[in-house]
Amino acid sequence: MKKKIMSLILASVMLAMTVSACGNSGTGDTASQTSSDGADKTADGEKAPAGDVQVVTVWSDNAHEQTIREAQVEEFNNTIGKEEGIQIDYTVYGSDYADVVNVALMANDGPDLFRPSSNTFAKYVSAGYAVPISDLEGSDSLLSKYSKDDLIIGDQVFDDKVYTLPYSLQSYKMIINQDLFDKAGIKEIPTTWDQVREDAKIITDASNGEAYGFFLALQSGWTLDHYIYSVSSAALGHFGYDAVSGTYKYSDGLPIVQDILGMIDDGSVFPGYENMDADTARAQFAAGRVGIVMAASFDVAVYTEQFPAECNWVVCDPPTIKEGGYDYKEMVAAVDLLGVAKKALDAKDTSKIARVLEWFYADENLVEMYEQGMYIPYRSEVLDIAGESSVKGWKEFSTFKDNQFIVRMADPKGVITYEGLSARETLAKLFSGGYSEDAATVLKDLDDRLNGGLKELDEAELKDYIAPSSYNVKRD
Repeated sequence: MKKKIMSLILASVMLAMTVSACGNSGTGDTASQTSSDGADKTADGEKAPAGDVQVVTVWSDNAHEQTIREAQVEEFNNTIGKEEGIQIDYTVYGSDYADVVNVALMANDGPDLFRPSSNTFAKYVSAGYAVPISDLEGSDSLLSKYSKDDLIIGDQVFDDKVYTLPYSLQSYKMIINQDLFDKAGIKEIPTTWDQVREDAKIITDASNGEAYGFFLALQSGWTLDHYIYSVSSAALGHFGYDAVSGTYKYSDGLPIVQDILGMIDDGSVFPGYENMDADTARAQFAAGRVGIVMAASFDVAVYTEQFPAECNWVVCDPPTIKEGGYDYKEMVAAVDLLGVAKKALDAKDTSKIARVLEWFYADENLVEMYEQGMYIPYRSEVLDIAGESSVKGWKEFSTFKDNQFIVRMADPKGVITYEGLSARETLAKLFSGGYSEDAATVLKDLDDRLNGGLKELDEAELKDYIAPSSYNVKRD
């Protein structure tokens, strides 16, 4: 039954993308930097592979899958890699990943393959720091698994060339600490953001400084996207960017932002949030010190592998803005795994880099990831060979009620220019108390600035980010 349901879900996703060319990518924050490779080091720390072994350097910030991925890489290096003369040097970075990879790509002195961010990838493509997969000799085998109609313009496809490929789907939920709810005497799960604020205060008051109702992690800007606007897509009909109207509408989230500001005023947010990153915040939840958190599907692995939760946590539907349920479908993101850096083209044999890229996308590797609660496979073929997953919370994240979901379109932030702070920076400053203006004024100004950038795009470029008439975000 599970396979039939999930196959239907993935088939629907493919159909939605075929008629709409829609979606976006997203990821989580990460743990400390580690490297997984088998090559010796020279005195100056450089790799010194034996013989004709070619080292392929891969960078990521996906810490939630780190343990499994490093084991997979080790097996590759000891088997396929030895046979084919390839050594993967795999490194996982922490919250500084965006800065580290940016500097490395600009200097053309970093990885051959890297985990792309939807917030910056378009700019890397435009600057030539990222190159099409087809530039790698022998990449046709991997590219042939995807139809152009399955890919998202402005995310995986730029100027009709494929730069990265969708690996998984990312969904969004709310997670509660049932222990703290019981201690505070709360019997019902909150269904609206107003109720989240109310329950957060009750939990905080009942905990006498030992726990708090809610967390923020302003040092990890991606959390402001994922844990506020993406998690609220079924209530808003968009994720900050509304592809149906082709405009930014962060102001639609004003009631949510006001509730979060209210939790700050109530003292219900875990202290130090202004300087807290996502890992620190999520570790506090795992330790049983936070009552309510918003989460993405990758957080299942965070709370089972990266920071094993010591509390009884329960996955719930995201909160709405008003009573009565959702007006719109849940928006899921098509998540990319790796892109190709310009440096890769300097390799002695680019076909070996293509071989590594194809291996990372291999069905058997993704099957293991799915069964361990890491990723919802993008390609339905993977589910046909996957077994059941018994990982706590995974079922709730990997199934969609009544098929009421849609793959979101790409966000044009990466191709526009505008004055002032980004959306993430604006929200972080707002929650830090950095504005004298009220939230409504701040969000309106954000929309105006971003939409001003959209107006500067030529019509041919802008149309790739506007939904066709077949793209229906309203619930059936």
